Amino acid sequence: MAAESPALAQVLGAEAWRNERALNVFRAAFWTLIGAATGGAELIASGTISPGALIALGWGVLAVLAGITVLRCFYRGWVSAALSTLDITVLAVCMDAGYRYLIANDSALAAHQLTASGIVLMALLAADVLRFSWRVPVWSVAYGAAAYGVVLWRNGAVDALTYVELLSMALLGWVLALSARRLDAVVRQVVQRDALVRFLPAPVVERIARDPGALRLEGERQEVSALFMDLRGFTTLAESIAPEAVVCLLKEFFTEMADEVASRGGIMVQYVGDNLYAVFPEGDDADHARRVIKAGRSLLRRLEVLNARRRARGEPPLAAGVGIHSGPVVAGPIGSPELLQYSYIGDTVNTASRIQGLTRKLGRPLLVSGPALDRAGGAVRFGAESVGEEQLRGKRGALPIWAVPA
Repeated sequence: MAAESPALAQVLGAEAWRNERALNVFRAAFWTLIGAATGGAELIASGTISPGALIALGWGVLAVLAGITVLRCFYRGWVSAALSTLDITVLAVCMDAGYRYLIANDSALAAHQLTASGIVLMALLAADVLRFSWRVPVWSVAYGAAAYGVVLWRNGAVDALTYVELLSMALLGWVLALSARRLDAVVRQVVQRDALVRFLPAPVVERIARDPGALRLEGERQEVSALFMDLRGFTTLAESIAPEAVVCLLKEFFTEMADEVASRGGIMVQYVGDNLYAVFPEGDDADHARRVIKAGRSLLRRLEVLNARRRARGEPPLAAGVGIHSGPVVAGPIGSPELLQYSYIGDTVNTASRIQGLTRKLGRPLLVSGPALDRAGGAVRFGAESVGEEQLRGKRGALPIWAVPA
């Protein structure tokens, strides 16, 4: 078995810590309520409180203190087993002390106390379902069954039902161990998938999850729509403000734009300076051209909302140009064996970039190629206006360009 990566171990440890803090809230409430309810009932009935009720209440209070101190800043894998062991030990002590107290003060309730203690033990064992390690529930069930059996034996309360209870605990332990293994596997898959999404497009990750061999190192041909967006006058603006302010500006801008791209089914491929590059792959209904034009309009509208916030802060507004083109690309890992990046390359991408460059020359913020507009349903659908044919750098023939209102 391959060694677990330190990063994955750190993430899983953090998740286990969060779960343990949640279980400690349950522990604190559970024992405090049991101690208070039992002690209150005993006080009303006999004017005294049993040692078991005091122990339960004290353990609940200690759990509260641990939750706001130790568990907030410290966790190791053995903590879960230790706390589970303490829970069962406290229950066994309370069970024994409570039974002896009832035998002396109200023997009619003694048998009910033992039954209630078995139910409490089952509830404590069931809490192990939130723990990733299968070893903890196995240990808890084994120790819990032993402690329960010893208390019953000490007090001469072992009967045929005891063996049924112990068998039920064993079955519960098996279910808990299986659940813990499944939960651990699911969390690992989610963590690994989230890590992949940071470096690979989400659709690619989904394909790899279904078929690990789907990532073709030689690349594959796809039909997509490519979108480029560039901030105008950014270099001049960046020279007039502090570097930290430039970073904040770009972070705010890219966050807004990336969110819009994702909401339209697009994939953020790359950020370069003040320029973003996204592709809209073919969906089930091959509607990528329509989605990319709608995204282009929405990006410019979001920019206006962002500018409203900037004006309110006394900051200058931003202007941008968006260029769109549709066609074939090659998608796959690009780069050297030492450093690969999943990307989409080809003439379609270059053309979209060149069209974006025309937005400054033509004074139109959103320009779309004729092929992309035709795929999306035509000029009437988007209220597009022809700006003529343009000879793009690196292209042999002129390409019809359309301006789409935001």
